[in-house]
Amino acid sequence: MWLFGSGIFLIAYLGINLYTGTRVFSLIKFFLPSFKAFIFWPIYFLFCYSFILLAFVRSGWTRPFRLAAMNFIPAMFYFLLALLILDGIRILLQHFGYIPYSQVYSAAVTGIAICLAVITMIYGACNARSIRTVHYTVTLSKRTEIPHLRIALVSDLHIGETVGRKWVANIVDAINKTEPDMICMAGDIFDSGFESIYDLDAIGVELKRLKAPLGVYACPGNHDVDRLSLRQAGGTSGIRSFLESANIVFLEDEVVMPTDSFYLIGRKDARPIGLRGERKPAAELATNIDLNRSKVFIFLDHQPVDYSNLEKAGADLIFSGHTHRGQFFPGNLATRLIFKKAGATHYGYWQGETAQGIVSSGVGVWGPSIRVATGSEVVVIDVVFREGGI
Repeated sequence: MWLFGSGIFLIAYLGINLYTGTRVFSLIKFFLPSFKAFIFWPIYFLFCYSFILLAFVRSGWTRPFRLAAMNFIPAMFYFLLALLILDGIRILLQHFGYIPYSQVYSAAVTGIAICLAVITMIYGACNARSIRTVHYTVTLSKRTEIPHLRIALVSDLHIGETVGRKWVANIVDAINKTEPDMICMAGDIFDSGFESIYDLDAIGVELKRLKAPLGVYACPGNHDVDRLSLRQAGGTSGIRSFLESANIVFLEDEVVMPTDSFYLIGRKDARPIGLRGERKPAAELATNIDLNRSKVFIFLDHQPVDYSNLEKAGADLIFSGHTHRGQFFPGNLATRLIFKKAGATHYGYWQGETAQGIVSSGVGVWGPSIRVATGSEVVVIDVVFREGGI
């Protein structure tokens, strides 16, 4: 199935490249009539497929080229989208006689489409690095010794080649500014293990600056697989050691009690990359920790795909990430359908029969370092206990 989907993508991508390449070549020929096709097409296709070629070259000097290659894919999409819209307008205007049929207008459309794609990519890059704070207030009908609880939630940092020390420092600053009682990280803290992180020690120093009286907690995401320890059949041991050194509690199908009022349950990821997705069922995690369900149950589960079972297990609150809210248009349209079908939501607040959930769009990026029609965010959840303190 994966190979079939990849084949369809490559065929579609080839068609897009042929169409856009023809237009770019025509634009160049408009200004340089002597320019040769045998020079243009090899260079153009090298750019188009550089993300595949560079994926196999993991050297420090290729890093900027890999990042540029990944950004070429959405740039190509926005160029295509602008071309189709502007070409449609041009054809209509020509059909009704408002403008003549001329190569000048075709060249102008191509040039404008390139400019619009570049502007969109610049906006997307700036938007991805601009961290906003999103607030939710949820009410729980359970008695506790505390009247309220403030939780800061982040997900999908994807620390790696793109998200480095400076980005992490901005994330930490944004979290600390909210003055939370507790901090939760809902997975994908790292992008692809430690081998691509050049300033790991400095990142550890930044993460140590996180401040929350009830502690900092994290669950693994599908990308949180340490490839070095994986070769030794570890998988996440290196990540756990690093996070513990930064005073972050890493929960892999584990339960903790930050206070006597509630349990925090962190789940393993449903489909970790390169590992067998074996994790305990939600009901098993909740068994024997509070038989009368008098305390609050908070679940950290990276992918919002198991909310019905979490609710049956007694969850009061569920925190997730993973979706990136599509990261860039039209991905947000696809994630909306996918996670609605899974019984949850691709972003924001979710209301079940007895449980409530929050899905964050994330605070980092995966692949292309842009966000369009979505944003990087720190989520603040103010939990109010309706019955007040004990």
